[in-house]
Amino acid sequence: MMENDDKLIKNFMLAYKHEIEDNGFSRRVIRRLPQQAKWLSDILSVTCAIICCALFYIFNGFEILCQTISDIVASQTYYLTSDTNFQSLIIATVVLIIIGVQRVCSLKW
Repeated sequence: MMENDDKLIKNFMLAYKHEIEDNGFSRRVIRRLPQQAKWLSDILSVTCAIICCALFYIFNGFEILCQTISDIVASQTYYLTSDTNFQSLIIATVVLIIIGVQRVCSLKW
C-alpha cells in the first residue's frame, strides 16, 4: 500500500514539475555584483576575528575553557564510578565494536 502511495506521489510531482527558464539571467546578475561588498565583508570578518581573539585573551578564556572541561570530566568520572553497571558497560562496548567492524567492512575499497 505504501509503495503505491509513494509511486503516486512521485508521478504527481513529476507531472506537475515546472522549471523556471533562466536564460542566463542569474549568471549575468551574479557577474555584475559589486566586488567591493566582498572586500568590505572580508575586512569586517577579519576585524571581528581579531576582536574576538583579543577578548578571549583579555578575559583569560583559555584558562576558563580548560577549567570547564576539567570540571566536566571530573564530574562525569565521579558519576560513572559511583553508579556503574559493568555488565551494561561491557554489552555497550561489544555492540559498539560490532557496529564499528560492520562499518569498516562495508566500506568499498
